[in-house]
Amino acid sequence: MRRITLSVAVLALVALLASAGTVRADEPETQDLVIGSPPPCGDEEAVSLSAVDCAGVEPVEAIGPIAPEIEAAAAETARVETALVASQGPEALRRNCRFHAEVSLYTDSDWNRLAQNLAAQRSHCADYYISIPSIAGNKTMPRPDQAWRIRALGPRFHAMAEAHLTSWQTWVTTNRRTWLEAGKEFRRRMVTAGYDVALGDLWAMNEVPSSVRQNAGQSRRNLLDFLHGLYEGDASTGTAKGLVFVVGLGQRTQNLSVYLANMRGWLSDAPFWTEADAYVRFWAQETYGDVRAWGVPNAPRMTRARHLVEYLMHPLNLARAGGERTTAAEAFFRRAYLPLANAAWKWQLGFGFTNVDHLLMRHFLSEQVLAIRHDAGTHPADGPTGRLGFAWAPENVPTEPDFPAKTAGLQQRLASAFANAYAQGGGSQIGACGEPGDHDWCEGAVDGAEFNEGWDVFSTWNAG
Repeated sequence: MRRITLSVAVLALVALLASAGTVRADEPETQDLVIGSPPPCGDEEAVSLSAVDCAGVEPVEAIGPIAPEIEAAAAETARVETALVASQGPEALRRNCRFHAEVSLYTDSDWNRLAQNLAAQRSHCADYYISIPSIAGNKTMPRPDQAWRIRALGPRFHAMAEAHLTSWQTWVTTNRRTWLEAGKEFRRRMVTAGYDVALGDLWAMNEVPSSVRQNAGQSRRNLLDFLHGLYEGDASTGTAKGLVFVVGLGQRTQNLSVYLANMRGWLSDAPFWTEADAYVRFWAQETYGDVRAWGVPNAPRMTRARHLVEYLMHPLNLARAGGERTTAAEAFFRRAYLPLANAAWKWQLGFGFTNVDHLLMRHFLSEQVLAIRHDAGTHPADGPTGRLGFAWAPENVPTEPDFPAKTAGLQQRLASAFANAYAQGGGSQIGACGEPGDHDWCEGAVDGAEFNEGWDVFSTWNAG
């Protein structure tokens, strides 16, 4: 009897040791869990929100005071619009709007001051979505006590919680969990932090790396699983489509052949776009214009705008050009695509080059809105009509005097460009340049600037 007991114990010990060195059948291999990494710091061709992490920017609600008159104007309009929705329903906000704009703002910092300045000059034909960075010390945690502050600006303002891909990738691999579980867990944490999708809040995934367009390993499948979880949530959170930020290339990049080939392959992956369509509301391509590829001296305003459009809209243009190869991608992009333009100041790289005078930067902001609004009017039947976005990422230069005041001026110029370009009744593209009839804010010259003609190849499938 003793001998039998010993044999059982030995067998149990062998089984225990064996199981400790193996992976359960329901656990994926670690390498299969990877989606990819952001570009390395200092990459001169990539444009990526990871530039914020590289620069060590500290997220704060506001980098300067909010002017009392701005706060008062924002509060009064919020009161009026809230009462209007209560008495007549949400559609009352869109009456007489030929273009309904959906404006998405990425922020790494200063989100409350940006939202206040936008709210003080809001367009009556726009909704504003403000992303709020996750907690710096633990980027799998949405930042609490912020969403209600955005919603307090009225029914046109919505908070977006940042789902930081790199941090969630670490969570998945460390805990040997699935990407679907990661997405659902983030949605639960959103609720704890005070976000409410029933009130219009969204998730915002930061950011799709180049490995996905290259179709490396299981990157596309893993990304779709994460988006599925973010969309589905669980029984307590309900379903919600969100926003996806996508890493791009700088406007001055000369050799676009590899990128073009990868984009063709990605846009031809019909199952990917068909599934993504079920989970995603906004697909935000990071197209951070570079003033050195914009401010060509003596160039006509609409020539500058045309070159901006070729860059800002290049994924959508390529999807349109693909014919039957890209039917699924084109349908998705018509509904969801938005160019994420450049309001990041003053940067040397990462967000393009914007290390210029703050007044010149105001012109650059205005002409980006002009270009996007012009393209929307050129393609009224196939989108993206009023979808546009900007990355707001102020990089304080210690030697720059009055940095808070100058950045407030940039915010107010952006707000005015939105309001006048998407004004009641449809507005006009030229409204981005100033008050109706004025072109004051659509000029610009940068010494040595040259247009990059290379982005034109994305308008023809077989070009390049």
